[in-house]
Amino acid sequence: MKLEMRSDIVTGAVFPDYELSDHTGKRRKLSELQQHDPMIVVLSRGAYCPKDRRQHEGLVELHRELEVGYCRLVTISTGNLIETNEFRTGVGAHWPFLSDPKRIVQQDLDITEYTDPHHNPMIPHTIVLEPGLVISQDLHGLLVLRTTYDGRVTPGFANGD
Repeated sequence: MKLEMRSDIVTGAVFPDYELSDHTGKRRKLSELQQHDPMIVVLSRGAYCPKDRRQHEGLVELHRELEVGYCRLVTISTGNLIETNEFRTGVGAHWPFLSDPKRIVQQDLDITEYTDPHHNPMIPHTIVLEPGLVISQDLHGLLVLRTTYDGRVTPGFANGD
């Protein structure tokens, strides 16, 4: 399985300002959601994936700390509006979930996961953005994130490393 994405999506580059429908059906741009704060963008397979569901359950706890540190969080999945809303509600999330059933992000970033033709998901990525959608780091996949009290986000693994 390919873990990289489009070659120009690197640290220091500006992440595309996608405009997608949120879980309420309202069209939202990433820049609008980010405002002037750091932001974590989780590119998710969706609710059908037990690993993604578990990651998002963990993000529910982390989200409270992110808010204290003035850091935004958004999830983008390939589910339709109903599936996206059920995913958000099912994990108890309180941050925006964006629906991308046309797979605009998946195709634009070249992150099609070829191992699951039935669901046609994107390869999961967790991307940390500085203000202005500037890429700080791509954490490639399903990671547990830790945040410090000053809002800095650091990657960690489920085994505590």
